[in-house]
Amino acid sequence: MRTKSYIAVVLVVLLSTLSAASCAKAPPNLTPQATVAFKGTQAVKALDILRDTAVSANAQNPPLLSEDITRKVVLYHQATVKTIQSSTAGWQSAALTGLTALLDSVPPAQRAVLEPYTVLIRTVIQEVTR
Repeated sequence: MRTKSYIAVVLVVLLSTLSAASCAKAPPNLTPQATVAFKGTQAVKALDILRDTAVSANAQNPPLLSEDITRKVVLYHQATVKTIQSSTAGWQSAALTGLTALLDSVPPAQRAVLEPYTVLIRTVIQEVTR
């Protein structure tokens, strides 16, 4: 029962964030380098939401995510943020590949907690590649 209410709250937050993320277009007066940085920041914000959700879900009593899964999410977040910050192009495929590998390593019951956020990340990455 608690998981269902948690997921309902997650979906409301997801829809709000998704609509805000899709509205966040790079200002037209940015240089090409600044536009790349702006788009990378949008992806990092989505990744931050995934990480924060995993940490919060692990802190619930009983935990909605195990420590092991939470650690995997945090490590994925850390590696992906470093990849985004260190490259101007090509990070999108690495981020999506890592996200797929992360989800594949999560048991189905715990995957349900993370899936709405992974949809957000995929959507934001698709937006920033336009």
